[in-house]
Amino acid sequence: TATGEWGVDPTEVTVKAQLSLRLTVSDAASKAFSTRAEGDAAYLHRFIVDAYLDRQLASRHIIYKEPTDDEEFTANLSMQLHARDYQLVVWADYVKVDNDDDLYYDTSTLVPAINTKAYWGNAEYKDVFYASQPLPLGSYRDQWDVEIPVSIEMERPVARYELIADDVKKFLKNIASGDITGNKFTLTVRYTNLFSTGWNALDGIAKNALRYISYNQTIPVPTAETENLRVGLDYVFVPDGNADIPIAVEVADAKGKVIALTYLLLECKANQNQIIHSNFLTADPSGGVGFDPDYDDNMAER
Repeated sequence: TATGEWGVDPTEVTVKAQLSLRLTVSDAASKAFSTRAEGDAAYLHRFIVDAYLDRQLASRHIIYKEPTDDEEFTANLSMQLHARDYQLVVWADYVKVDNDDDLYYDTSTLVPAINTKAYWGNAEYKDVFYASQPLPLGSYRDQWDVEIPVSIEMERPVARYELIADDVKKFLKNIASGDITGNKFTLTVRYTNLFSTGWNALDGIAKNALRYISYNQTIPVPTAETENLRVGLDYVFVPDGNADIPIAVEVADAKGKVIALTYLLLECKANQNQIIHSNFLTADPSGGVGFDPDYDDNMAER
């Protein structure tokens, strides 16, 4: 006003958004997802809601919710926007309870959000959801105290996979015989072609394709009772809803000598989990796949 007091903006609309997502992807994934409950206390769901006006970010709101064991998850958000026509973009991932900074994804922008500089694999809480939908508010101009309910159903732009080594017994025999030595080994999963490390949540497309992306973990010698061992896990962005992603699974001893190498082509589909069994620990180090004549099981489960 002329005296410097704030008035009421008649073009401001209150948007009541209900965000919903489905956590499980399949029966196989449900079992894996349920194991996360042990660490749930360390993580929070983070919801980022961006309103774009003419493809420019006009408003951002962030809320945090505690994880739940329910298959369906909802969160509610209230925000004020001017009476114009927007594109509403929502991103949901996980952050640490004691630190709400970006963890697995750099979300300084959602066009695209990208994996952080240190690529994370073997991270169960790397799961992510998004949504993008129009929010036309222009018709509410000059109306007072308008509240608009908006329901947003989110979806996964990622596929999830697990790599299971079924050759633990043979691996232990090779150690006992002296064919391989050491008490710790490094297993590295390499993406051998261009690999999408980002997702444009405004347009719903994979972005930021890079080469030489990999992740690894240290594997101590398994106990004699171990039947099989999970050696790899990742969430990967899936262009066009499905993608064939080539990987190499490499096992090296403490001196860096490669003792096993397996090449695979992952057939990934968004919102699906893939469990792949193979002889990852004893495969031919020249790049072949070890063959166990006594092995009789499915190579992949979905």
